[in-house]
Amino acid sequence: MLDHNGVAIVGAGPVGLIAAHELARRNVPLRLIDKRPGPSHTTRAFTLHARTMEMFEHIGVAHRIEEVALPCPGNVYHFPGLRDDEKPRTDFRGLPTRYPFYYKINQNDFEQVLREHLCAHYGIRPEYGKEFTDLEQDADGVTLSVLDNASGEVSSHRSAWVIGSDGAHSRVRDRVGIEFVGDKVGVMAMMDVEVEEFTHDESWVNYFIGESLFMLVTKLPGRLWRVYLSDAGAMTQADDPRASFQAVADKIGIGMRIGEPQWATRWEILNSAAGSYRAGRVLLAGDASHVHSPAGGQGMNGCMQDAFNLGWKLAAVVDGAAPETLLDSYEAERRPIGAQITAGAKATHDIVMAFGQGLEDRIALTREPGWQQRTVELISGISHNYRDVVSAPDVPAVAGPRVGDRAPDAQLVIEPRKRLFDLFRHGGFTLLLVPRPSVTEDFERAERVAEQMRAAFGDRVSSVLVTDERTTAFDEDHTIPDQLGELAKRYEVGRGESRAILVRPDLYVGGHTRLEDAEALVGQLGQWLTPRVGVPAGRR
Repeated sequence: MLDHNGVAIVGAGPVGLIAAHELARRNVPLRLIDKRPGPSHTTRAFTLHARTMEMFEHIGVAHRIEEVALPCPGNVYHFPGLRDDEKPRTDFRGLPTRYPFYYKINQNDFEQVLREHLCAHYGIRPEYGKEFTDLEQDADGVTLSVLDNASGEVSSHRSAWVIGSDGAHSRVRDRVGIEFVGDKVGVMAMMDVEVEEFTHDESWVNYFIGESLFMLVTKLPGRLWRVYLSDAGAMTQADDPRASFQAVADKIGIGMRIGEPQWATRWEILNSAAGSYRAGRVLLAGDASHVHSPAGGQGMNGCMQDAFNLGWKLAAVVDGAAPETLLDSYEAERRPIGAQITAGAKATHDIVMAFGQGLEDRIALTREPGWQQRTVELISGISHNYRDVVSAPDVPAVAGPRVGDRAPDAQLVIEPRKRLFDLFRHGGFTLLLVPRPSVTEDFERAERVAEQMRAAFGDRVSSVLVTDERTTAFDEDHTIPDQLGELAKRYEVGRGESRAILVRPDLYVGGHTRLEDAEALVGQLGQWLTPRVGVPAGRR
């Protein structure tokens, strides 16, 4: 049984595992339960995009992901009658990130990496065979009823908060009475299978497109391939999956032989969203709150980013460092991202699965100005932002990333290599203070603002001076030069300019001003955390 400050997470898939990481690394007691008898052995989702990899780098598992994944440069759309050099592509290799591609990975391998990290670093393991059945809320917490599937016994467990990460058919969502409405947009089947005589580039994800059907083919890590099929419902409902998949491959003219499937499934494609992401002390994350077309492979990525957004906020509330109203920003920020994910999925869905629409019309969509760049940035998550939700400090605007934008990475030190993301790898906010070289007033102002942050928020803010000049106010861990000028480039800091940049725990820009206006960021932080002392006037 959890103590009164604990969090119960229902569902130990990718979303539940990320939520557990974000809470555990901030010392929040938790329990992670799942009705399945054990870890999944099937692939299911198979893509990890750039923004997700940046999250994994922050958490500390990116290096392990790289060991069990295959890099993929992007997607190629095989329309009949087009030469190879005419075929549309969504090429991720130009993305402004350390991960200018996406990874193909077996979901079961990926989940194992997260479970191992959660156990090794925090001593936490998912409790399998523990099925959530019901809950009751009161002013102080939530009482959960949990069925032990092995013994058949039902026990009660108390926690302060509950995260429902139990999928599109969420029982948590059902028990708190939140509606889940949307539209059916298609039918799809998929299998993991050995493939022979495939003559196209297996490193890419290959979409083969016909008037009323499409097939996705790509190589996964190991010996198996992922093959998707959608044909308006006819062959996806066949009793013999291998035969139906082979028939479609032959009809499209792929020229490959499909073996016996190691795993196969079929499902209805939905675009659905929960009426609310929260009911009292119960919060929904991932597929429990929204589902989208799998086109583009964003579903799991966006779902895990939900947990990444929620985790630090819930931890701050549990710890008393933030008011409960901070949790309102979770839905306010993530629901619009759900719409952006839908837009990214639609950009692919309208190309490969717009059955009934002519191929020429679909090809024309891919030739619209900016289609590839817009699609790649949406699918990768690089362009996802909270600009319309997060208030900006009431100071003159500066060039560069705006409040609510993704915080770009940059290499700061050549050897041994140090990157900007290294400075963010902790549980709180980071304040970057960039003074003009040898301008005493800037250094004094940076010291003063850092001290105000310490007084108001303690160690929840790490203030870093970006300079190659040594000062007594900032120690070795909080002073770093921008040797290559990459930070100045990514954040558009011109010559003769100074900056103060506040970065949130989930790697989004919380504030961006001139150093002379940096005191406003102390007030700006008050929209997320409760200050221990008075803060300067400004927008909260």
